[in-house]
Amino acid sequence: MKKIALLSVLISIATLSFSQDNFRQKFLEANTLMEENSYNVALPIWLKLSIEEPDNFNINYKIGICYMNSANEKAKALDYLIKASQNTTSNYDPFSHSEKSAPLEALFYVARAYHLNYEFDAAIMNYNTFKDKITKKHYLFNEIDRYLTQAQFAKQAVANPVNILLKNIGSEINSEYADYSPVISIDESSIYFTSRRLRPDSSNYYITDDFDGKHFEDIYVSHSYDGVWTAPELLTINTDGHLATVNISADGQTLFVYRDDNGDGNIYTTTKNQDDQWGELVKLGSDINTEYKESHAHVTPDGNVLYFISDRKKGGLGGQDIYFCKKLPTGDWGLAQNAGNILNTPYDEDGIFLHPDGKTIYFSSKGHSSMGGFDIFYSELDETGNWGAPINMGYPVNSTDDDVFFVTSTDGKRAYYSSFKQDGFGEKDIYVITLVDAQEKPLTLLTGFLKVAGFDETPESAIITVTDNETGNLIGRYVPRKKDGKFSIILNPGGDYHIEYAAESYTMEEDIYIPPVSAYNEINRGIDLKDVIFGDVQNTDTKTDTKTDTKTDTKVDNKEDVVALKNEIKNLKKQIKDLENELAKKPATTNTTGNDSEKVKNLQNEVNALKNQIAELKKQGNNNDFTPTPTEVKDAVAHYQEFFNYNVSKVNTSNAKYVEMINKAVAHAKSNGKVTIDVESSASKVPTKTHGSNAKLAYKRAIAAQEVVVNSLVSKGIARENILINNVTTGVQGPNYNGDFANKKMYEQYQFVIIKIK
Repeated sequence: MKKIALLSVLISIATLSFSQDNFRQKFLEANTLMEENSYNVALPIWLKLSIEEPDNFNINYKIGICYMNSANEKAKALDYLIKASQNTTSNYDPFSHSEKSAPLEALFYVARAYHLNYEFDAAIMNYNTFKDKITKKHYLFNEIDRYLTQAQFAKQAVANPVNILLKNIGSEINSEYADYSPVISIDESSIYFTSRRLRPDSSNYYITDDFDGKHFEDIYVSHSYDGVWTAPELLTINTDGHLATVNISADGQTLFVYRDDNGDGNIYTTTKNQDDQWGELVKLGSDINTEYKESHAHVTPDGNVLYFISDRKKGGLGGQDIYFCKKLPTGDWGLAQNAGNILNTPYDEDGIFLHPDGKTIYFSSKGHSSMGGFDIFYSELDETGNWGAPINMGYPVNSTDDDVFFVTSTDGKRAYYSSFKQDGFGEKDIYVITLVDAQEKPLTLLTGFLKVAGFDETPESAIITVTDNETGNLIGRYVPRKKDGKFSIILNPGGDYHIEYAAESYTMEEDIYIPPVSAYNEINRGIDLKDVIFGDVQNTDTKTDTKTDTKTDTKVDNKEDVVALKNEIKNLKKQIKDLENELAKKPATTNTTGNDSEKVKNLQNEVNALKNQIAELKKQGNNNDFTPTPTEVKDAVAHYQEFFNYNVSKVNTSNAKYVEMINKAVAHAKSNGKVTIDVESSASKVPTKTHGSNAKLAYKRAIAAQEVVVNSLVSKGIARENILINNVTTGVQGPNYNGDFANKKMYEQYQFVIIKIK
C-alpha cells in the first residue's frame, strides 16, 4: 500500500510540474506576442489560460489589454478589467508567470474601458483613483488630466447631440471584412475605398500580413447609377502589400494613395491614362516623403497647395502633424512647412480632407476637444488666409473611439466615413451621414457629358477651359472622362466665368455668372443645358481616326462668321417661303399645261435645293449657335415663357399666359400641399454695360422671375414654406455680336425666361 501511495504522489507531482511548465510556456508565448503588438494572436492563448485560472487577476488584465487593442471588440474588455482592478500591486512583475495580481495600470485601463462604453461618471472616478495612486514620475501621470477632460467633454457632447441621419452605405460595398477610408468624386458618382477582403479572383487567398493575420489592404471602386452602387472593382494598381486610399483631386484625374514600403509609409499619386485606367504609382517628390511615416494627403481644388500628414521629428509639434507645401512655378512642390499650432497639437493628427470650396479643412485629432481617441474636426480660412480654431463635429459624428477618414459632399450636407457598429456587415463599414443642420456650401457644380459624334469614346484632345471674364485669368482646365465624356467642375461664388468646350477641332463657348452670395447649386448640362455634342449626330456609324476625317474642312472656325451664316440662312428661308407661295398658286393638277407642270417641278426642286443648302450651312456652323429656343416643356403642370428686349429683365405679370400659369400653380399647391418652381433664363451675346456682363443679366432675369412668381403665389394665399425653388439655371446663348444691332430680332430669341411649375 505504501508503494502505491508513493507512486500516486509522484504522478501528481509530475502532472503538476508538467501543468506548471505548460502554463509557463503559454504565458511566455502570449507575453512575447503582446510585446510585438500581436494582440489578436495572443488573445486566444490568454483566454485558454483564464479557463485554468479564472481568478488570476493578471490573466484578466492581459485579456482586457488585448481586447482594448482589438479593432471591433473593445467593449469586451470592460468585464475583465473590472475584475483585474480589484487586486492591483505596485510591485508588479510583467514577465513572471507566477504573478497573480494586476498592475496599478489596470485602474487606468478600466477607466478607459468605461470611457469607451459611454459610462463617463465611472470613467472619471477611476481616472481620479489611478491618479491618486501614482506619483508624478509615472509615465501616465501627465496624461490623466487630458483623459479626464475628454471624458467630461464626451459626457457633455452625448447630452447635446448634433442632428444627423446615419445610414450604412449597403452590402454592395461593405463586406464581412474591414472596409474603410472612403474617397468620393465631387459629384458623388464614384467611391474609392480600402478593403481587406478576399479578392474576387482569390489571388490573395494565401497572402496575409504577419502582424495581424489579415489580407493586405487593397483599393476598390464602385460607381453610382440612379442611386444604386455597382459591385466594387479591384483597381489594377494594387500590389501584394498594403495600398490604401487617401484622397482624390477635385477634377477626379489624380488619386492619392498610401503605400507601406517595408514599414516606411509613403504617399503616391496615380493619374488616369488615355484608356481611362489608373497609371503607374508616382512617389510625391520634394521632402514630402521621408524615412518617417507619411500617412495622408490632399491637394487644394486649384492644385497649388498640398497638405499631408507626417510623424517626422524635425519641425514637428509632437506625434503626427499636418504639413503643407506650395507648388513652384516649375510645377514641382516646394519644401514642407508645419501647418502650425492652430491645427496641430502635441498629439496625433491624421485623415485630412480639403473641401472643394478651398476654405474648409476636415481632419482627425487626438488633441483639441476630443471625446476620446481620434475625433473629426473642421477649420475654416479667415479673410487673412489663416486657419480658424478647429471645431469638433460633435456626437454622434464622433464617438469615444477613433474616428478618422471623413469626407464630405460638395454641398456640405452629407459625409462619408468608416466606423464599427454592432449592426454592420463586418469589422468596419462605410457609412453615409446626412448633416441635417449643416449649411450648404455656396458652390455651383457644373456637370455634363462632352461627346463627339462618330467617336465611341471621348477623344484625347477633349478639354474644358474655364477663365475669369473680368480678369482673364485661367481658373482651370478639365479633362472629361474618357469612356463617356462626363465632367464635373466647381465654380465658386462671385465669379463671372467663360467656359470653352473643345474636342478635335470643334469648340463651343458659354458664360456663367455665380453671384457673390449663393446657395449650393447644380447645373447639369444633360438636363438643363443639353449635352455638349460636336459633329454630325446623324452620321455616327463609323468612327473616324484622324482629324482630317471629321469634316472640319466645311466647318466655320471663325466665330464672327456665324452671324453671316445666320443671315444667309434667314434669306434662304425667305426665298423658300416665296417659292412655296408661288407653288400654292400653281398646283400640279391634271388641268395644268405642260409648261406649268414643268415650272411646278422646277420650283419644287429649287425649294429642296435651298433646304439642303440650309442644312449644309448649319453643319458649317457646327450647330453650336443654332440651338433651338427651348419652348417645348414636357414635365411641368404649367409654364410661362417670355422673350425680352435688350437689357430688359422684368417679367410682365399682366400677361394672360402668366396669369393662367399662376392660377394653375395655386390649384396644384392646394391639391398637393406644395408647389415646385424651376426657372431657366438666357441672355444673348449683345454686350451690356448696364448689367456688367451678359452672364449677370441672365442671372438677374432668373432671380427676378423667381421673386415675382413667389410673390404672386403668396398673394394668392400659398404659404411661403410650401413654395419650393428646385432649379435655377442661367446661360448666355446665340451668335457672337457683330455690331449689327439692326438685326436685334435675331438676338432677341436668346433673351428669355422660362418658368416651370411642377
